[in-house]
Amino acid sequence: MTDISKLNKLELKELLKKLNLLNSLKKSLWNRWFREYRKINDWVNSYRIEYFENSSKTGLDFAREKALISFKELFHLDLKLEEIEFIQNNNLSWWIRIFYNDNMFDLSYARFEKLLK
Repeated sequence: MTDISKLNKLELKELLKKLNLLNSLKKSLWNRWFREYRKINDWVNSYRIEYFENSSKTGLDFAREKALISFKELFHLDLKLEEIEFIQNNNLSWWIRIFYNDNMFDLSYARFEKLLK
């Protein structure tokens, strides 16, 4: 814990900026605020894939197969499989969604199903 009485004016301004950012993120993003604050403050990128779990072939295996290729083709990123977070989402109805920070490519059947209605 930092003792704010020992900070100079410049350090206090920086601390105030961070607190204001934290406060606005908490108000606007609810549960996502901590992850977004960490990305902004520590320059951490997030790589995530949501996949549909089906019975014929494990959805996670399929998502892992397509993950590195997809990030390379869509975002021009060379990643390792360990850097990517995989999340099961059965609302997709089939296939995957790819997230790079706040950018998303929705390749799921649910998206096309909504477009066709």
